[in-house]
Amino acid sequence: MTSYACAAPSSDAHGTHINYTTVSGYFLQDEPSTNASTFSFITTNFGLIDRKYATDSTYDPAGEKTQWQRFANQVFKLNRNSGRNVQYKLLYLGRHGEGYHNAAESYYGTPAWNCYYSELDGNGTVTWADAQLTPKGVAQALAVNAFWSSEIKDQKIPTPQNYYTSPLTRCLETANLTFSGLDLPSRHPFVPTVKELFREGISGHTCDRRRSKSYIQGAFPTYKIEAGFTETDHLWEAYHGETQVDQDIRSKAVLDDVFSHDDETYLSITSHSGEIASLLRDLLIMIGFRQSPLSIASATERSGTGASGDPAASRAWEWMHDFRSQANTATTVTHSSSLETLLSLPVMAVVHALDDYYLAITLLITIGYQLFFFSIAFSLKFDKLTDFAGGTNFVWLAIITLAFSGHHHARQIVCSIFIMLWGARLSAFLLFRIIKTGKDDRFDDKRDKFWSFLGFWVFQMIWVWTVSLPVTILNSPNVTKFNQPAFGTGRDIAGVILFAIGFILESVSDVQKYRFRSDPANKGKVCDIGFFTWTRHPNYFGEIIIQFAIFMIAVSPSAYGYVTGQAFNAQYAAILGAFFLTLLLMFVSGLTLQERPGAKKRYESGNHWESFSRYTKRTSILIPFPPQLYKPLPTFIKRTVFLEFPIYVFDPAKHADQSKVREREGEEGNNQGRQNE
Repeated sequence: MTSYACAAPSSDAHGTHINYTTVSGYFLQDEPSTNASTFSFITTNFGLIDRKYATDSTYDPAGEKTQWQRFANQVFKLNRNSGRNVQYKLLYLGRHGEGYHNAAESYYGTPAWNCYYSELDGNGTVTWADAQLTPKGVAQALAVNAFWSSEIKDQKIPTPQNYYTSPLTRCLETANLTFSGLDLPSRHPFVPTVKELFREGISGHTCDRRRSKSYIQGAFPTYKIEAGFTETDHLWEAYHGETQVDQDIRSKAVLDDVFSHDDETYLSITSHSGEIASLLRDLLIMIGFRQSPLSIASATERSGTGASGDPAASRAWEWMHDFRSQANTATTVTHSSSLETLLSLPVMAVVHALDDYYLAITLLITIGYQLFFFSIAFSLKFDKLTDFAGGTNFVWLAIITLAFSGHHHARQIVCSIFIMLWGARLSAFLLFRIIKTGKDDRFDDKRDKFWSFLGFWVFQMIWVWTVSLPVTILNSPNVTKFNQPAFGTGRDIAGVILFAIGFILESVSDVQKYRFRSDPANKGKVCDIGFFTWTRHPNYFGEIIIQFAIFMIAVSPSAYGYVTGQAFNAQYAAILGAFFLTLLLMFVSGLTLQERPGAKKRYESGNHWESFSRYTKRTSILIPFPPQLYKPLPTFIKRTVFLEFPIYVFDPAKHADQSKVREREGEEGNNQGRQNE
């Protein structure tokens, strides 16, 4: 804990002289007897000394309060009884978790890192310029979040009343993971203020160069950004760095700013090892006082600070190295990929094409691809390329966006392969079928009409582009710039299972129906074999399941809190693709063209109408269901739960052309008469 006294207080920090002093006797970290190599703040209640205070006799005479409750009361009394310009504050100084720059330095070695790699933005596989957290760093922050949760619940620890963070991404992410979801008082929610000068010591390393103000606002929309914060980083300059003295002056300035304008008692600052050491030098207290929630390997310690000879800084490295072991033993990291594995992948750099969600480039590719095949189909009156062009378009979009992304996380690869498998199988089957049948009846009234025929191809463009959205956005730079949860989450597994079910259902039912219709003995009969026993359109149901399964996997980075801001919204908005396909099959080109028109044609022609009518009564229109159970269901259940809406139902009295029926019955009567003769 620290106290400070202000001389000639003013609203302007530069017009106020602040004198900081240390109040010892409250935390083990201040005690000379504390051994930093064995100390653990997790097992020692944040290091709060188990002791009595002079205020206990009136506040807790029965001894029922926790140590933290009694400490908070002691601080309250200290502030109430202090002089007009004196205030006591407790600082929770938290360091970010492991970032990709830390992992890269560990991988390459400090000499190579300092001499070469630190000046690069990345290596084509990972980016360490303004690095994000590694999966290990995420796990570290989540472990501290769990510790905070238990302290709040069991110890009634006073939570921060205001939050501050460095503008570098690893701190922005660490603060979010550490404090989000905690049971915080409504009057003091987790809404941190981003302050430029709480950043790490500035060097020529690209990990010290922050991203733009627009990026921070988009990725962390709930954060407040201090006034005067520039759009681009005006402090960082390649091949230049600040000295330790310069950093201490900067740290003193930001401390004075906070202490002059923030009257709250409990403050959280999420920053960096070097900056925290600088803050503590300014406060003239031992480094052990720092309430550090995170740490990383000693290989990531910055040589310019740790080697300075400063006793506070020296103990900082010892403290961090010690906690690194604690974090590793207390945290289970479900991430199987090592940095060595990632670095060995032969990938290309990220391609930024028009927009960083790849929406424009995929739309242009789709338009060009479809217009190319349209020109052939219209000029040659050739039906065989239409569905082939649609299915293969999905394949190309997945390949291109995956290649452009520069990042090949397992989830990207799986989702891209899934949509490629689906598109390739669909286009191959439809091409095979059209070659066998010779022409597509859908275009009999459009094939010779330019605008009508083009209208179908435009609709196919929209279909391809929209349904591809989950994979397109997953592969885009605005999503891949975030860390990704390791593949194998519950959503991933469920998505893989659903995809397998949908793929089998669609592909097998297509084959079953084709073989049934190819048999001359089945001409005109109702296909009620295989999957068609349980649903009249198993291929449609399988196709719908496939798209929702791909979305379920693709959205995992946002669902698990790794992707934030506008990218989070974009990932969830991509569900439009699955819904669009569902609406298309149910209300545009699928069931509406198959159900009532098909029944009408059978009834008017007398083509196995009775068997078809019995089939529709016992078989679900879309959702697979045992026919023995479906048949006796009330009509209301069939129309609602099983989606057999009135627009699909054929009523002979309302929808049949009775003149055609009478004509057909007359012909049947004449044929019967001739047979009797």
